[in-house]
Amino acid sequence: MIYSKLKGIMREKGYSQKLLATEMGMTVQTINAKLNGRTQFTIEEALSIIFILNIEKPGEIFFEDNIPNKQQKVI
Repeated sequence: MIYSKLKGIMREKGYSQKLLATEMGMTVQTINAKLNGRTQFTIEEALSIIFILNIEKPGEIFFEDNIPNKQQKVI
């Protein structure tokens, strides 16, 4: 996850952590921990963020392209 991009989109769309937390039904402390990488977003939370912020290219935020080959797994 690329937290800086998500925070940038929040700024562009006028969303504070408090507003996003309220719309997602969580505390500001919880959203802060997630936005700063201390805890992870669930799939449901990520989908809520995509919907709430109307993110057109969620892959650019929720997936990183620069994963070293030794960490990539074939499914």
